Amino acid sequence: MNMVHIDFETRSTVDLKKCGLHNYATDSSTEILCLAYAFDDSEVHLWKQGDAIPADLISHVSDGRTIVAHNAHFEIEIWNSICHLRYGWPAIDIEQIYCTMAMAYAMALPAKLENLAPALGLSIEKDSAGGRIMLQLSKPKDIVDGEIIWWNRATYAEKYERVYAYCKQDVEVEREVHKRMMELSPSERGLWILDYKINKRGIQVDIESIKSAMKIIDSEKIRLDNDMKKITNNAVSTCTASGQLKDWLIANEVYTTSVSKTDVTELLKSEIPASVRAALLLRQEAAKASTAKLSAMFDRANVDGRIRGTTQYHGASTGRWSGRGVQVHNLPRPQITQEKIDSIFRLINEPTASAQIEMLYGQPTTILSDCLRGFITAKKNHSLIACDYSAIEARVLAWLAGEEKILDVFRGHGKIYEVQASEIFKVNLEDVTKEQRQIGKVAILALGYQGGVGAFQSMAKNYNVKVSDANADEIKKAWRNANPRIVNYWYSLEHAAKEAIRNPGKTFTANTVKYKVSGTFLWCLLPSNRAICYPYPKLETLLTPWKEEKETISYMAENATSRKWERSKAYGGLLAENVTQAVARDILAEAIVRLEETKYTVVMHVHDEIVCEIPKLFGSVEEMEKIMCELPTWAKGLPISAEGWLKKRYQK
Repeated sequence: MNMVHIDFETRSTVDLKKCGLHNYATDSSTEILCLAYAFDDSEVHLWKQGDAIPADLISHVSDGRTIVAHNAHFEIEIWNSICHLRYGWPAIDIEQIYCTMAMAYAMALPAKLENLAPALGLSIEKDSAGGRIMLQLSKPKDIVDGEIIWWNRATYAEKYERVYAYCKQDVEVEREVHKRMMELSPSERGLWILDYKINKRGIQVDIESIKSAMKIIDSEKIRLDNDMKKITNNAVSTCTASGQLKDWLIANEVYTTSVSKTDVTELLKSEIPASVRAALLLRQEAAKASTAKLSAMFDRANVDGRIRGTTQYHGASTGRWSGRGVQVHNLPRPQITQEKIDSIFRLINEPTASAQIEMLYGQPTTILSDCLRGFITAKKNHSLIACDYSAIEARVLAWLAGEEKILDVFRGHGKIYEVQASEIFKVNLEDVTKEQRQIGKVAILALGYQGGVGAFQSMAKNYNVKVSDANADEIKKAWRNANPRIVNYWYSLEHAAKEAIRNPGKTFTANTVKYKVSGTFLWCLLPSNRAICYPYPKLETLLTPWKEEKETISYMAENATSRKWERSKAYGGLLAENVTQAVARDILAEAIVRLEETKYTVVMHVHDEIVCEIPKLFGSVEEMEKIMCELPTWAKGLPISAEGWLKKRYQK
C-alpha cells in the first residue's frame, strides 16, 4: 500500500466560512459524520461513529506513509484535532500528506473538486444532490432553549446513507484527478508545507481594541442612520437602504440607476441640491463604517488571540498567494499619518474614545478604517518586523526584457519615476516637476504590460492624475519609445507561445523564458525553473477591439468573478505580466524560506511584503533587508531592494 486517499464529512455548530478552519476543527461541537478512505486503487472503505477502529488506516498513518486529500488542510486539521486528540489515533505529519487542490492550483485548474473533475475531462463527477444533503446534516437541525438538536441518524437513515455514498464518491473523484495531474516539484512541495506551517502559526490580533472599535462603529451607524432619516424626512430608513435612497433621489430630480460607491462619487461631483449632497455624504460615510474586517478578525481569532489560514498557496495562476478569511491583501491604504494611528491606539479603549477621536482627528468611522492594519500586532515580548520589495515588478520586467538603462537607474539613484517622466516630457531629470513625476509613476504602473489609454486612465484615478485621453495616448507612445526592449519583449513572448502551440513538443525561447506544449497544456518555464501553466491552449482568429482579425492565443481558465471554467485570451502584454509576477513571486518565496532558516518567524506576507514576529532584542531591520535581497543564482543581474520597519503593530 503506497498511498491512501481520505475524505471527511463533519458537523458542527461553528460556521466554517465565518470562523475559519482552526476554530471549526478545535470546537467541542465539531464531530465526524464519516471518513472514507481507499488504498491505491482498491475499493473505498467507510468508517463512521460506532464502527470498529480502522486498523489498516491507523497503521498506514502511524508508519508515516503517504496520504492524499483534496484541500488537505481540512483533513489534517480534523484528523489531528478529533481523531488524534479525542480518539487517541496517531497524528498526521504535514510531511506525509499531499494535496490535490494544491496540485490543481499549480496547474491553473479549478480548485473545487466538482469543477476540477470535468475540467480534466473525467466522466466521474461529484454527487451534487448528496452534497446538498451533506450541507444539511453538517449543521444542527434546530436549537431549542440553547439545546442543540442534530439530525438523528436513526430517524434520518436515508439522508445519512446518501452522505456516506457522497463521501465515498469524493474519494473516487479525488483519486482519479490525482492520476491526471502533476505532483508539485520538491521545492514547491517544501513551500506548500512551509505555507501550512505559517498559516497554522497565525497572526496575533488586538482583541480588546477590536471590541472597542466595533462598539464605536456600531454607535456611529446608529447616528448616521438617524441623520439619514432626518434629511430624507423618513423616506430612507438607513444609509444602506439602496432602493429607498435611489427612489428619494429620483423624487428630488437626481436621476441615477445605482447608488454604488462609484456612482455616489460621481454624483457628488455634479451640481445637486444641498439635501441630496448631505444624504450622499452620509451614504459614503456609512460605507466606511463597515465592521466586516474587524468582525472577520474577531470571529476568526482563537482563544490565544491569533487568526489562522489567511493565505492560499498558489491562489493565482502565476503562483502568487491569495488572501483568505480576513483578506489582509486588500486592507485600505491609510490617509492619516502613522503617528496619528499610534496615538489612536493609545486611547481606543478609553470610555470616551469616540468623542476624543472625533475631536482630535475627524469622523471616527473614517479614522478607524485607516487604523485597520494596527489591529494586527505582535504577541507578548515580541515585535513585528517587515520588509517590502521596492518597485519589484518594474525591476523584474526590465530585467526579463533586458532594458539595461532602466536596470542602471535601479542600480544607481533609483529615481525611476523621474527618469520615465524626463523621457516622456523630454526634460532634464532635475527639471521634472511633481506633477510630471506622478505621470511617470502612473506610466510605469499602467503601461508595462501593453496597456493603452484605458489602462493609463484607470491607474491615473488612483493617483489623482488627470489628463485627456489624447494626452494619455501621447504619454503611452512616448513611454513605448523610451522602453523599446520591453515593447519587443511583449511580442517575443507572444511569438514563442504561438510557435509552441503550433509545434507541440518543441521548445521556443523568449529571452530567459521558454514555452512548450506538453499533453494538453502550454507550459512556460521561468528562470527559476518553475513553470506556469495554460490549460488547453489553441490559436483562434478573433476580432480585436479595433475590428481587425488577429490570430490570438486562447486557453481555459476560471473566470475570477463568475468562477466559470471558460476560454480566456492571451496576448504579449498579459504573458509579460504573468512572467513578471511569477518571477517576483519566486523571489519572495525564496526569501521566505531564507528568513525561516535564519529564525525570522514569518507570520504573514502581503503582495511583495514579508512580516515576521520576532522576540525582543532579536534581529534587525538591516539584517532582514539583507536576507531578503540575497539574489538566487538564477536571478543574476537583477537589482532588488527592500525597505523595512520594526514595530509592535502592523503598519503601511
